[in-house]
Amino acid sequence: MQDQKKNKLNKDILNIIRTTMRNNIELTHIADNKANVLLSLNALMLTFLFPLVLPYFEVIKELHLHYPIAILTISCFTTIYISALVLKPGKFYANRARLSEGRTISPFFFGNFYKMDREEFQVYIDKEVAHPQLVQGHVVDDLHYIGKRLAEKMSLLRIAFNIFLIGLFSSLLLSGILIFTH
Repeated sequence: MQDQKKNKLNKDILNIIRTTMRNNIELTHIADNKANVLLSLNALMLTFLFPLVLPYFEVIKELHLHYPIAILTISCFTTIYISALVLKPGKFYANRARLSEGRTISPFFFGNFYKMDREEFQVYIDKEVAHPQLVQGHVVDDLHYIGKRLAEKMSLLRIAFNIFLIGLFSSLLLSGILIFTH
């Protein structure tokens, strides 16, 4: 009886794990939403930029406004690219090599078992959940993976925001300078 209690995960620890997992998933959702907004905003800016610029090409050429337009265009395309990287799914198949080497991987993450057939998955999950220490290790692995992916998304998102803001303000500033000095 004592061994069973010792092997079971403490309810407080389970609640902490659940809360952490939920928080990480919500933060991932927030990062994806922000990347989606950045991507959409920059795509809209590019969509409206070119039809508005073409009729005034001679004035733009005369005032040298092609430089700020180029800066804005490059920053928009770069922001779109980085935002797309944030939204791109991670490498969910990376652990398959560990499984083929005979090592254990988490049966709770779909990327680890999506190529298994139903019977193979049943045998694998029965084996992996039979020992609480293995379950705890799998939960730790999943938390670690989600945390690392979230950190990647947030880093890329920060870069995308910086590029967007720097490109927008520098093109506006340069436009103002070129207009007023002409």
